[in-house]
Amino acid sequence: MRPLFAFLLTFLLAPASLADGPRGALESMVARPGFQVELVACEPLTMDPVAFAWGADGKLWIVEMADYPLGIDGKGTPGGRVRFLEDRDGDGRYDSSTLFLDGLSYPNGIMPWRKGVLVTCAPEIFYAEDTDGDGRADLRKPLYRGFGEGNPQHRVNGLRWGLDNWVYCANGDSGGGIESLLTGEKVNIGGRDFRIRPDEGLIEPVTGQTQFVRERDDWGNWFGNNNSHPMYHFALDDHYLRRNPHVASPEPRVQVSLAPGAAPVFPASRTLPRFNDQNAANRFTSACSAIIYRDNLFGPRFAGNSFVSEPVHNLVHREVIFADGFTFHSRRDDDERRSEFLASTDNSCRPAMIRVGPDGALWVADMYRQVIEHPEWIPKEVQAKVDLRAGADKGRIYRVVPVDARPRPMPRFDKLDVAGLVAALDSPSGWQRDLVQQLLLERNDPAAVPLLKSLLADTAKPPLARLHALTTLDGLKAIDAGLLRQTLGIHSQIDRHVARLSEPYFDRSPELAAAVARLVDSDEPQLLMQLAYSLGEWHSPDAGRALGKLALRTVERPASVGNA
Repeated sequence: MRPLFAFLLTFLLAPASLADGPRGALESMVARPGFQVELVACEPLTMDPVAFAWGADGKLWIVEMADYPLGIDGKGTPGGRVRFLEDRDGDGRYDSSTLFLDGLSYPNGIMPWRKGVLVTCAPEIFYAEDTDGDGRADLRKPLYRGFGEGNPQHRVNGLRWGLDNWVYCANGDSGGGIESLLTGEKVNIGGRDFRIRPDEGLIEPVTGQTQFVRERDDWGNWFGNNNSHPMYHFALDDHYLRRNPHVASPEPRVQVSLAPGAAPVFPASRTLPRFNDQNAANRFTSACSAIIYRDNLFGPRFAGNSFVSEPVHNLVHREVIFADGFTFHSRRDDDERRSEFLASTDNSCRPAMIRVGPDGALWVADMYRQVIEHPEWIPKEVQAKVDLRAGADKGRIYRVVPVDARPRPMPRFDKLDVAGLVAALDSPSGWQRDLVQQLLLERNDPAAVPLLKSLLADTAKPPLARLHALTTLDGLKAIDAGLLRQTLGIHSQIDRHVARLSEPYFDRSPELAAAVARLVDSDEPQLLMQLAYSLGEWHSPDAGRALGKLALRTVERPASVGNA
Protein backbone atom coordinates (compact mmCIF):
# COMPACT_ATOMS: atom_id res chain seq x y z
CA MET A 1 0.00 0.00 0.00
CA ARG A 2 2.86 2.41 0.73
CA PRO A 3 4.19 2.54 -2.87
CA LEU A 4 0.65 3.12 -4.12
CA PHE A 5 0.09 5.83 -1.50
CA ALA A 6 3.31 7.59 -2.51
CA PHE A 7 2.31 7.31 -6.16
CA LEU A 8 -1.08 8.87 -5.44
CA LEU A 9 0.43 11.73 -3.48
CA THR A 10 2.83 12.50 -6.30
CA PHE A 11 -0.14 13.41 -8.45
CA LEU A 12 -2.91 14.29 -6.04
CA LEU A 13 -1.02 16.86 -4.04
CA ALA A 14 -0.50 18.82 -7.23
CA PRO A 15 -3.42 17.99 -9.52
CA ALA A 16 -3.94 19.91 -12.71
CA SER A 17 -4.06 23.50 -11.48
CA LEU A 18 -7.20 25.57 -11.50
CA ALA A 19 -7.41 27.31 -14.87
CA ASP A 20 -6.35 30.93 -15.19
CA GLY A 21 -9.74 32.38 -14.30
CA PRO A 22 -13.03 32.09 -16.20
CA ARG A 23 -11.43 33.07 -19.51
CA GLY A 24 -8.84 30.32 -19.18
CA ALA A 25 -11.56 27.85 -18.24
CA LEU A 26 -13.53 28.80 -21.35
CA GLU A 27 -10.48 28.34 -23.54
CA SER A 28 -10.04 24.84 -22.09
CA MET A 29 -13.42 23.72 -23.45
CA VAL A 30 -13.28 21.49 -26.54
CA ALA A 31 -16.61 21.19 -28.36
CA ARG A 32 -17.58 18.91 -31.18
CA PRO A 33 -16.68 20.43 -34.59
CA GLY A 34 -19.44 22.80 -35.68
CA PHE A 35 -20.18 23.93 -32.12
CA GLN A 36 -18.75 26.57 -29.84
CA VAL A 37 -18.90 27.25 -26.11
CA GLU A 38 -19.97 30.56 -24.59
CA LEU A 39 -19.50 31.67 -20.99
CA VAL A 40 -22.75 33.19 -19.73
CA ALA A 41 -22.01 33.48 -15.99
CA CYS A 42 -19.13 32.93 -13.59
CA GLU A 43 -17.89 33.91 -10.14
CA PRO A 44 -18.69 36.09 -8.31
CA LEU A 45 -22.20 35.91 -9.87
CA THR A 46 -22.36 32.20 -9.09
CA MET A 47 -20.18 29.70 -7.23
CA ASP A 48 -20.62 25.95 -6.86
CA PRO A 49 -23.67 25.66 -9.18
CA VAL A 50 -25.20 22.17 -9.22
CA ALA A 51 -28.74 22.83 -10.52
CA PHE A 52 -30.55 25.59 -12.39
CA ALA A 53 -33.87 26.50 -13.97
CA TRP A 54 -35.38 29.44 -15.82
CA GLY A 55 -38.45 31.33 -14.66
CA ALA A 56 -41.21 32.87 -16.74
CA ASP A 57 -39.71 36.30 -16.03
CA GLY A 58 -36.35 35.40 -17.57
CA LYS A 59 -34.49 34.90 -14.31
CA LEU A 60 -32.02 32.05 -14.09
CA TRP A 61 -32.43 30.34 -10.71
CA ILE A 62 -29.36 28.52 -9.42
CA VAL A 63 -28.77 26.14 -6.54
CA GLU A 64 -25.24 26.26 -5.17
CA MET A 65 -23.93 23.38 -3.07
CA ALA A 66 -21.30 25.57 -1.41
CA ASP A 67 -21.09 23.27 1.60
CA TYR A 68 -19.86 20.26 -0.38
CA PRO A 69 -18.38 17.94 0.72
CA LEU A 70 -18.34 18.27 4.54
CA GLY A 71 -20.03 21.57 5.30
CA ILE A 72 -19.00 25.15 4.58
CA ASP A 73 -16.37 24.91 7.33
CA GLY A 74 -15.45 21.27 6.88
CA LYS A 75 -17.32 20.48 10.09
CA GLY A 76 -20.85 20.01 8.77
CA THR A 77 -22.10 23.60 8.91
CA PRO A 78 -24.74 24.17 6.18
CA GLY A 79 -23.77 26.68 3.52
CA GLY A 80 -25.84 25.92 0.43
CA ARG A 81 -27.43 28.81 -1.44
CA VAL A 82 -30.20 29.72 -3.85
CA ARG A 83 -29.74 32.77 -6.04
CA PHE A 84 -31.13 34.19 -9.24
CA LEU A 85 -29.29 35.84 -12.10
CA GLU A 86 -30.62 38.49 -14.46
CA ASP A 87 -29.44 39.80 -17.81
CA ARG A 88 -30.32 43.45 -17.35
CA ASP A 89 -28.68 44.82 -20.50
CA GLY A 90 -29.99 42.10 -22.82
CA ASP A 91 -26.63 41.04 -24.23
CA GLY A 92 -27.20 37.33 -23.50
CA ARG A 93 -24.88 37.25 -20.49
CA TYR A 94 -25.98 37.58 -16.91
CA ASP A 95 -24.79 40.71 -15.15
CA SER A 96 -26.79 40.74 -11.90
CA SER A 97 -26.86 38.20 -9.07
CA THR A 98 -29.21 38.20 -6.08
CA LEU A 99 -28.76 35.91 -3.10
CA PHE A 100 -32.26 34.59 -2.43
CA LEU A 101 -31.62 32.08 0.35
CA ASP A 102 -28.59 30.67 2.17
CA GLY A 103 -27.64 28.44 5.08
CA LEU A 104 -29.07 25.34 3.37
CA SER A 105 -27.74 21.82 3.81
CA TYR A 106 -26.62 20.43 0.43
CA PRO A 107 -29.47 21.76 -1.76
CA ASN A 108 -29.50 20.22 -5.22
CA GLY A 109 -32.69 20.95 -7.18
CA ILE A 110 -34.89 23.92 -8.05
CA MET A 111 -38.05 24.74 -9.99
CA PRO A 112 -39.78 28.12 -10.34
CA TRP A 113 -43.26 27.74 -8.87
CA ARG A 114 -45.98 30.37 -8.65
CA LYS A 115 -44.41 33.43 -6.99
CA GLY A 116 -41.34 31.59 -5.73
CA VAL A 117 -39.41 28.34 -6.13
CA LEU A 118 -39.50 24.71 -5.08
CA VAL A 119 -36.20 23.43 -3.67
CA THR A 120 -35.01 19.88 -2.97
CA CYS A 121 -32.96 19.96 0.22
CA ALA A 122 -33.07 16.73 2.22
CA PRO A 123 -34.80 16.01 4.50
CA GLU A 124 -37.32 18.37 2.80
CA ILE A 125 -38.77 19.69 -0.37
CA PHE A 126 -39.82 23.23 0.46
CA TYR A 127 -41.35 26.29 -1.18
CA ALA A 128 -39.65 29.68 -0.78
CA GLU A 129 -40.93 33.12 -1.76
CA ASP A 130 -39.92 36.76 -1.49
CA THR A 131 -43.11 38.43 -0.24
CA ASP A 132 -41.78 41.96 0.34
CA GLY A 133 -39.86 42.55 -2.91
CA ASP A 134 -36.33 42.83 -1.51
CA GLY A 135 -35.01 39.83 -3.47
CA ARG A 136 -34.57 37.67 -0.35
CA ALA A 137 -36.81 34.78 0.62
CA ASP A 138 -38.83 35.64 3.72
CA LEU A 139 -41.27 32.74 3.37
CA ARG A 140 -40.06 29.16 3.57
CA LYS A 141 -42.73 26.48 3.72
CA PRO A 142 -41.82 22.78 4.01
CA LEU A 143 -44.06 20.68 1.75
CA TYR A 144 -42.66 17.15 2.06
CA ARG A 145 -40.38 15.78 4.75
CA GLY A 146 -38.54 12.53 5.49
CA PHE A 147 -36.01 12.19 2.66
CA GLY A 148 -32.77 10.41 3.53
CA GLU A 149 -29.84 12.63 4.49
CA GLY A 150 -27.01 10.45 3.30
CA ASN A 151 -24.03 11.37 1.20
CA PRO A 152 -24.63 14.69 -0.67
CA GLN A 153 -24.26 12.81 -3.97
CA HIS A 154 -27.23 10.63 -3.04
CA ARG A 155 -30.10 12.87 -1.98
CA VAL A 156 -33.56 13.66 -3.31
CA ASN A 157 -33.37 15.96 -6.36
CA GLY A 158 -34.89 16.77 -9.70
CA LEU A 159 -38.20 18.65 -10.04
CA ARG A 160 -39.25 18.15 -13.68
CA TRP A 161 -42.63 18.85 -15.21
CA GLY A 162 -44.61 15.90 -16.58
CA LEU A 163 -47.18 15.92 -19.35
CA ASP A 164 -49.65 14.56 -16.78
CA ASN A 165 -49.30 17.80 -14.74
CA TRP A 166 -47.29 16.19 -11.94
CA VAL A 167 -43.80 17.28 -10.87
CA TYR A 168 -41.32 14.39 -10.99
CA CYS A 169 -38.37 13.91 -8.64
CA ALA A 170 -35.40 11.58 -8.40
CA ASN A 171 -34.97 9.37 -5.36
CA GLY A 172 -31.24 10.12 -5.19
CA ASP A 173 -30.63 6.58 -3.84
CA SER A 174 -31.37 7.62 -0.25
CA GLY A 175 -35.09 6.81 -0.08
CA GLY A 176 -37.12 7.59 3.00
CA GLY A 177 -40.58 7.46 4.50
CA ILE A 178 -42.02 10.70 3.14
CA GLU A 179 -44.79 12.72 4.75
CA SER A 180 -46.87 15.30 2.93
CA LEU A 181 -47.14 18.16 5.40
CA LEU A 182 -50.32 19.36 3.69
CA THR A 183 -52.27 16.09 3.77
CA GLY A 184 -50.44 14.01 6.38
CA GLU A 185 -50.13 11.15 3.86
CA LYS A 186 -47.01 9.01 4.25
CA VAL A 187 -45.32 7.20 1.36
CA ASN A 188 -42.25 4.98 1.32
CA ILE A 189 -40.09 5.68 -1.74
CA GLY A 190 -37.57 2.89 -1.21
CA GLY A 191 -36.44 1.74 -4.67
CA ARG A 192 -38.65 4.28 -6.44
CA ASP A 193 -38.62 7.80 -7.78
CA PHE A 194 -41.79 9.79 -7.12
CA ARG A 195 -44.07 12.54 -8.35
CA ILE A 196 -45.79 15.34 -6.47
CA ARG A 197 -48.54 17.92 -6.84
CA PRO A 198 -47.25 20.60 -4.46
CA ASP A 199 -50.41 22.71 -4.29
CA GLU A 200 -52.47 19.69 -3.23
CA GLY A 201 -49.81 17.93 -1.16
CA LEU A 202 -50.08 14.77 -3.26
CA ILE A 203 -47.20 12.33 -3.59
CA GLU A 204 -46.98 8.99 -5.39
CA PRO A 205 -44.09 6.57 -6.10
CA VAL A 206 -43.18 5.96 -9.74
CA THR A 207 -41.04 3.46 -11.63
CA GLY A 208 -37.31 3.72 -11.33
CA GLN A 209 -34.64 4.88 -8.96
CA THR A 210 -32.58 7.77 -10.31
CA GLN A 211 -29.44 9.13 -8.70
CA PHE A 212 -29.38 12.63 -10.18
CA VAL A 213 -32.13 14.16 -12.31
CA ARG A 214 -34.99 12.21 -13.83
CA GLU A 215 -35.86 13.56 -17.31
CA ARG A 216 -38.32 12.83 -20.10
CA ASP A 217 -38.63 13.18 -23.85
CA ASP A 218 -41.27 15.10 -25.78
CA TRP A 219 -43.82 12.29 -25.67
CA GLY A 220 -43.66 11.47 -21.99
CA ASN A 221 -41.08 8.67 -21.79
CA TRP A 222 -39.01 8.95 -18.60
CA PHE A 223 -35.29 8.32 -18.20
CA GLY A 224 -32.92 8.12 -15.24
CA ASN A 225 -29.37 7.20 -14.32
CA ASN A 226 -26.82 6.44 -11.69
CA ASN A 227 -23.09 7.08 -11.67
CA SER A 228 -22.12 3.86 -13.46
CA HIS A 229 -25.21 3.66 -15.65
CA PRO A 230 -25.53 6.73 -17.88
CA MET A 231 -29.16 6.24 -18.91
CA TYR A 232 -32.09 3.99 -18.11
CA HIS A 233 -35.47 4.03 -19.81
CA PHE A 234 -38.24 3.35 -17.29
CA ALA A 235 -40.17 1.14 -19.66
CA LEU A 236 -42.88 -0.15 -17.30
CA ASP A 237 -45.22 2.12 -15.37
CA ASP A 238 -45.34 1.45 -11.64
CA HIS A 239 -48.80 3.03 -11.44
CA TYR A 240 -50.17 0.06 -13.39
CA LEU A 241 -47.79 -2.58 -12.05
CA ARG A 242 -49.25 -2.04 -8.58
CA ARG A 243 -52.70 -2.93 -9.92
CA ASN A 244 -51.94 -6.64 -10.11
CA PRO A 245 -50.08 -7.87 -6.99
CA HIS A 246 -50.18 -11.46 -8.26
CA VAL A 247 -47.83 -10.82 -11.19
CA ALA A 248 -44.07 -10.78 -10.73
CA SER A 249 -43.21 -7.95 -13.06
CA PRO A 250 -40.00 -7.96 -15.07
CA GLU A 251 -37.24 -5.41 -14.44
CA PRO A 252 -38.88 -2.06 -15.31
CA ARG A 253 -35.60 -0.38 -16.27
CA VAL A 254 -33.92 -0.81 -19.63
CA GLN A 255 -30.30 0.12 -20.22
CA VAL A 256 -30.51 2.52 -23.13
CA SER A 257 -26.96 2.50 -24.47
CA LEU A 258 -25.77 -0.44 -26.54
CA ALA A 259 -22.56 -0.03 -24.49
CA PRO A 260 -24.21 0.06 -21.04
CA GLY A 261 -22.70 0.56 -17.64
CA ALA A 262 -19.20 1.89 -17.03
CA ALA A 263 -18.41 2.24 -20.72
CA PRO A 264 -15.25 4.01 -21.95
CA VAL A 265 -15.20 7.79 -22.21
CA PHE A 266 -12.63 9.96 -23.98
CA PRO A 267 -11.63 12.94 -21.88
CA ALA A 268 -9.58 15.85 -23.19
CA SER A 269 -8.03 16.36 -19.75
CA ARG A 270 -4.98 14.59 -18.36
CA THR A 271 -5.83 11.21 -16.84
CA LEU A 272 -5.11 11.42 -13.12
CA PRO A 273 -4.76 8.49 -10.72
CA ARG A 274 -7.99 7.78 -8.91
CA PHE A 275 -8.59 7.73 -5.18
CA ASN A 276 -10.16 4.29 -5.63
CA ASP A 277 -11.07 1.75 -8.34
CA GLN A 278 -7.98 2.37 -10.45
CA ASN A 279 -9.41 0.29 -13.30
CA ALA A 280 -12.32 2.75 -13.67
CA ALA A 281 -10.16 5.52 -15.15
CA ASN A 282 -11.60 6.86 -18.39
CA ARG A 283 -14.89 5.07 -17.86
CA PHE A 284 -18.24 6.30 -16.66
CA THR A 285 -18.04 6.65 -12.87
CA SER A 286 -20.01 9.84 -12.25
CA ALA A 287 -22.72 9.83 -14.94
CA CYS A 288 -25.53 12.20 -14.02
CA SER A 289 -28.08 14.63 -15.44
CA ALA A 290 -28.99 12.45 -18.42
CA ILE A 291 -31.26 14.44 -20.73
CA ILE A 292 -32.96 14.29 -24.12
CA TYR A 293 -32.41 17.15 -26.57
CA ARG A 294 -35.89 18.66 -27.07
CA ASP A 295 -35.40 21.54 -29.51
CA ASN A 296 -34.36 22.26 -33.08
CA LEU A 297 -31.45 24.73 -32.80
CA PHE A 298 -28.88 21.94 -33.21
CA GLY A 299 -30.59 20.64 -36.34
CA PRO A 300 -32.41 17.37 -37.13
CA ARG A 301 -29.33 15.20 -36.62
CA PHE A 302 -29.43 16.00 -32.89
CA ALA A 303 -33.18 15.84 -32.30
CA GLY A 304 -33.93 13.38 -29.52
CA ASN A 305 -30.26 12.67 -28.81
CA SER A 306 -29.20 11.88 -25.25
CA PHE A 307 -26.63 13.95 -23.37
CA VAL A 308 -25.03 12.87 -20.09
CA SER A 309 -22.67 14.70 -17.72
CA GLU A 310 -19.52 12.94 -16.52
CA PRO A 311 -17.93 15.39 -14.05
CA VAL A 312 -15.06 13.15 -12.90
CA HIS A 313 -13.76 13.09 -16.46
CA ASN A 314 -14.66 16.72 -17.25
CA LEU A 315 -16.98 16.00 -20.19
CA VAL A 316 -20.47 15.78 -21.64
CA HIS A 317 -21.28 12.62 -23.59
CA ARG A 318 -23.81 12.27 -26.43
CA GLU A 319 -25.53 9.30 -28.02
CA VAL A 320 -28.06 8.85 -30.82
CA ILE A 321 -31.30 7.32 -29.52
CA PHE A 322 -33.54 5.07 -31.59
CA ALA A 323 -36.80 3.30 -30.79
CA ASP A 324 -36.65 -0.43 -30.23
CA GLY A 325 -40.16 -1.79 -29.73
CA PHE A 326 -41.72 -0.04 -26.76
CA THR A 327 -38.33 0.99 -25.39
CA PHE A 328 -35.17 2.70 -26.67
CA HIS A 329 -31.52 2.11 -27.31
CA SER A 330 -28.66 4.39 -28.21
CA ARG A 331 -25.13 4.40 -29.58
CA ARG A 332 -22.30 6.80 -30.15
CA ASP A 333 -22.50 8.78 -33.36
CA ASP A 334 -20.17 7.56 -36.09
CA ASP A 335 -17.90 10.59 -35.79
CA GLU A 336 -17.77 10.49 -31.97
CA ARG A 337 -16.61 6.92 -31.50
CA ARG A 338 -13.44 8.05 -29.73
CA SER A 339 -14.33 11.59 -28.74
CA GLU A 340 -16.99 13.47 -26.78
CA PHE A 341 -19.51 16.15 -27.64
CA LEU A 342 -17.94 18.46 -25.05
CA ALA A 343 -14.78 18.03 -22.99
CA SER A 344 -12.42 20.24 -21.05
CA THR A 345 -8.64 20.02 -20.78
CA ASP A 346 -9.05 21.45 -17.26
CA ASN A 347 -9.27 18.69 -14.65
CA SER A 348 -11.23 21.01 -12.34
CA CYS A 349 -14.13 21.43 -14.80
CA ARG A 350 -17.10 19.61 -13.25
CA PRO A 351 -20.26 19.63 -15.40
CA ALA A 352 -22.77 18.85 -12.64
CA MET A 353 -25.97 19.53 -14.58
CA ILE A 354 -26.91 20.01 -18.22
CA ARG A 355 -30.20 21.28 -19.62
CA VAL A 356 -31.61 22.45 -22.92
CA GLY A 357 -32.26 26.15 -22.49
CA PRO A 358 -35.11 28.37 -23.63
CA ASP A 359 -32.84 29.46 -26.48
CA GLY A 360 -32.25 25.92 -27.77
CA ALA A 361 -28.63 25.81 -26.56
CA LEU A 362 -27.17 23.14 -24.29
CA TRP A 363 -26.47 24.77 -20.91
CA VAL A 364 -23.85 23.40 -18.54
CA ALA A 365 -23.42 24.12 -14.83
CA ASP A 366 -19.74 23.72 -13.97
CA MET A 367 -19.31 23.31 -10.20
CA TYR A 368 -15.56 23.72 -10.75
CA ARG A 369 -13.72 21.83 -8.00
CA GLN A 370 -10.25 20.30 -7.90
CA VAL A 371 -11.62 17.35 -5.91
CA ILE A 372 -15.11 16.18 -6.81
CA GLU A 373 -14.94 12.79 -5.09
CA HIS A 374 -16.59 12.71 -1.69
CA PRO A 375 -14.26 11.99 1.26
CA GLU A 376 -16.31 8.88 2.01
CA TRP A 377 -14.35 7.25 -0.82
CA ILE A 378 -10.95 8.92 -0.28
CA PRO A 379 -8.37 7.29 2.01
CA LYS A 380 -7.93 9.22 5.26
CA GLU A 381 -4.20 9.71 4.73
CA VAL A 382 -4.88 11.30 1.33
CA GLN A 383 -7.63 13.55 2.70
CA ALA A 384 -5.11 15.10 5.08
CA LYS A 385 -2.89 16.08 2.16
CA VAL A 386 -5.38 17.60 -0.31
CA ASP A 387 -7.67 20.63 -0.20
CA LEU A 388 -11.14 19.13 -0.41
CA ARG A 389 -12.69 22.57 -1.01
CA ALA A 390 -10.31 23.96 -3.64
CA GLY A 391 -12.48 25.84 -6.15
CA ALA A 392 -15.35 26.48 -3.72
CA ASP A 393 -15.14 30.19 -4.59
CA LYS A 394 -15.63 29.50 -8.29
CA GLY A 395 -18.36 28.35 -10.67
CA ARG A 396 -19.35 28.76 -14.30
CA ILE A 397 -22.41 28.47 -16.50
CA TYR A 398 -21.74 27.75 -20.18
CA ARG A 399 -23.92 27.26 -23.19
CA VAL A 400 -23.02 25.24 -26.26
CA VAL A 401 -24.33 26.56 -29.58
CA PRO A 402 -23.86 25.74 -33.27
CA VAL A 403 -21.26 27.86 -35.02
CA ASP A 404 -23.65 28.65 -37.87
CA ALA A 405 -26.88 29.30 -35.90
CA ARG A 406 -27.67 31.87 -33.27
CA PRO A 407 -29.73 30.92 -30.22
CA ARG A 408 -33.18 32.38 -29.90
CA PRO A 409 -33.56 35.42 -27.61
CA MET A 410 -34.43 34.50 -24.04
CA PRO A 411 -38.24 34.70 -23.81
CA ARG A 412 -40.49 36.35 -21.24
CA PHE A 413 -43.86 34.77 -20.46
CA ASP A 414 -44.81 36.50 -17.23
CA LYS A 415 -46.54 39.38 -19.06
CA LEU A 416 -48.38 37.33 -21.69
CA ASP A 417 -52.16 37.06 -21.56
CA VAL A 418 -53.93 33.73 -21.85
CA ALA A 419 -54.13 33.92 -25.64
CA GLY A 420 -50.42 34.62 -25.83
CA LEU A 421 -49.63 31.65 -23.60
CA VAL A 422 -51.76 29.24 -25.64
CA ALA A 423 -50.09 30.46 -28.83
CA ALA A 424 -46.69 29.85 -27.20
CA LEU A 425 -47.44 26.12 -26.98
CA ASP A 426 -46.66 26.02 -30.71
CA SER A 427 -42.90 25.95 -30.26
CA PRO A 428 -40.01 23.59 -31.03
CA SER A 429 -38.76 24.19 -27.48
CA GLY A 430 -39.71 21.46 -25.03
CA TRP A 431 -38.76 23.79 -22.18
CA GLN A 432 -41.17 26.43 -23.47
CA ARG A 433 -44.10 24.06 -23.94
CA ASP A 434 -43.63 22.63 -20.44
CA LEU A 435 -43.42 26.04 -18.77
CA VAL A 436 -46.39 27.44 -20.65
CA GLN A 437 -48.50 24.42 -19.69
CA GLN A 438 -47.52 24.98 -16.07
CA LEU A 439 -48.37 28.70 -16.27
CA LEU A 440 -51.78 28.05 -17.82
CA LEU A 441 -52.62 25.72 -14.96
CA GLU A 442 -51.41 28.25 -12.40
CA ARG A 443 -53.65 30.96 -13.85
CA ASN A 444 -56.60 28.57 -14.12
CA ASP A 445 -58.39 31.01 -16.43
CA PRO A 446 -61.54 29.58 -18.09
CA ALA A 447 -60.77 31.75 -21.12
CA ALA A 448 -57.96 29.35 -21.97
CA VAL A 449 -60.29 26.40 -22.56
CA PRO A 450 -61.79 27.38 -25.97
CA LEU A 451 -58.36 28.52 -27.17
CA LEU A 452 -56.80 25.20 -26.18
CA LYS A 453 -59.62 23.25 -27.84
CA SER A 454 -59.09 25.26 -31.01
CA LEU A 455 -55.36 24.47 -30.96
CA LEU A 456 -56.07 20.79 -30.35
CA ALA A 457 -58.38 20.67 -33.38
CA ASP A 458 -56.09 22.67 -35.69
CA THR A 459 -54.71 20.21 -38.25
CA ALA A 460 -52.12 22.77 -39.36
CA LYS A 461 -50.42 22.74 -35.98
CA PRO A 462 -47.64 20.26 -35.10
CA PRO A 463 -48.56 17.19 -33.05
CA LEU A 464 -46.51 18.30 -30.03
CA ALA A 465 -48.39 21.58 -29.74
CA ARG A 466 -51.67 19.69 -29.95
CA LEU A 467 -50.51 17.16 -27.35
CA HIS A 468 -49.75 19.95 -24.89
CA ALA A 469 -53.15 21.49 -25.62
CA LEU A 470 -54.74 18.17 -24.67
CA THR A 471 -52.76 17.65 -21.49
CA THR A 472 -53.28 21.26 -20.42
CA LEU A 473 -57.03 20.82 -20.88
CA ASP A 474 -56.75 17.75 -18.67
CA GLY A 475 -55.02 19.83 -16.00
CA LEU A 476 -57.81 22.41 -16.24
CA LYS A 477 -60.39 19.60 -15.86
CA ALA A 478 -61.82 20.54 -19.24
CA ILE A 479 -61.85 17.22 -21.09
CA ASP A 480 -64.73 14.82 -21.57
CA ALA A 481 -65.45 11.61 -23.44
CA GLY A 482 -66.56 13.46 -26.58
CA LEU A 483 -63.40 15.51 -26.80
CA LEU A 484 -61.22 12.47 -26.28
CA ARG A 485 -63.01 10.50 -28.99
CA GLN A 486 -62.61 13.40 -31.44
CA THR A 487 -58.90 13.58 -30.66
CA LEU A 488 -58.16 9.99 -31.64
CA GLY A 489 -56.24 9.57 -34.87
CA ILE A 490 -54.14 12.76 -34.81
CA HIS A 491 -50.90 10.93 -34.04
CA SER A 492 -50.07 7.57 -32.48
CA GLN A 493 -48.32 9.23 -29.53
CA ILE A 494 -51.34 11.47 -28.93
CA ASP A 495 -53.54 8.35 -29.11
CA ARG A 496 -51.37 6.93 -26.34
CA HIS A 497 -52.24 9.86 -24.07
CA VAL A 498 -55.89 9.76 -25.12
CA ALA A 499 -56.00 6.12 -23.98
CA ARG A 500 -54.55 7.11 -20.60
CA LEU A 501 -56.93 10.04 -20.16
CA SER A 502 -59.91 7.94 -21.24
CA GLU A 503 -59.66 5.51 -18.33
CA PRO A 504 -62.16 7.32 -16.04
CA TYR A 505 -64.70 7.45 -18.89
CA PHE A 506 -64.63 3.85 -20.13
CA ASP A 507 -67.51 2.60 -18.01
CA ARG A 508 -69.60 5.70 -18.75
CA SER A 509 -68.95 6.03 -22.48
CA PRO A 510 -69.15 2.79 -24.46
CA GLU A 511 -68.46 4.74 -27.66
CA LEU A 512 -65.14 6.07 -26.35
CA ALA A 513 -64.16 2.70 -24.88
CA ALA A 514 -64.88 0.93 -28.17
CA ALA A 515 -62.92 3.52 -30.14
CA VAL A 516 -59.90 3.13 -27.87
CA ALA A 517 -60.19 -0.67 -28.00
CA ARG A 518 -59.98 -0.57 -31.79
CA LEU A 519 -56.47 0.84 -31.44
CA VAL A 520 -55.20 -2.68 -30.65
CA ASP A 521 -54.89 -3.03 -34.43
CA SER A 522 -52.11 -0.41 -34.37
CA ASP A 523 -48.52 -1.31 -35.16
CA GLU A 524 -47.06 1.28 -32.74
CA PRO A 525 -45.46 -0.59 -29.79
CA GLN A 526 -45.71 2.24 -27.26
CA LEU A 527 -49.38 2.74 -28.03
CA LEU A 528 -49.97 -0.99 -27.62
CA MET A 529 -48.22 -0.89 -24.25
CA GLN A 530 -50.49 1.92 -23.08
CA LEU A 531 -53.53 -0.01 -24.28
CA ALA A 532 -52.42 -2.99 -22.19
CA TYR A 533 -52.37 -0.64 -19.21
CA SER A 534 -55.50 1.37 -19.90
CA LEU A 535 -57.91 -1.32 -21.08
CA GLY A 536 -57.40 -2.96 -17.71
CA GLU A 537 -59.40 -0.04 -16.27
CA TRP A 538 -62.47 -0.93 -18.38
CA HIS A 539 -64.85 -3.24 -16.55
CA SER A 540 -66.43 -4.93 -19.52
CA PRO A 541 -66.15 -8.29 -21.34
CA ASP A 542 -65.21 -6.24 -24.39
CA ALA A 543 -62.06 -5.15 -22.57
CA GLY A 544 -61.10 -8.79 -22.07
CA ARG A 545 -61.64 -9.51 -25.76
CA ALA A 546 -59.51 -6.49 -26.76
CA LEU A 547 -56.77 -7.47 -24.32
CA GLY A 548 -56.83 -11.04 -25.61
CA LYS A 549 -56.39 -9.80 -29.16
CA LEU A 550 -53.58 -7.55 -27.97
CA ALA A 551 -51.89 -10.46 -26.18
CA LEU A 552 -51.96 -12.57 -29.33
CA ARG A 553 -50.48 -9.70 -31.36
CA THR A 554 -47.71 -9.06 -28.85
CA VAL A 555 -46.82 -12.62 -27.91
CA GLU A 556 -43.17 -11.83 -28.56
CA ARG A 557 -43.32 -8.92 -26.09
CA PRO A 558 -44.60 -10.59 -22.88
CA ALA A 559 -43.82 -7.58 -20.69
CA SER A 560 -46.53 -5.62 -22.48
CA VAL A 561 -49.41 -7.80 -21.38
CA GLY A 562 -48.66 -9.03 -17.86
CA ASN A 563 -50.17 -6.06 -16.09
CA ALA A 564 -53.52 -5.80 -17.81
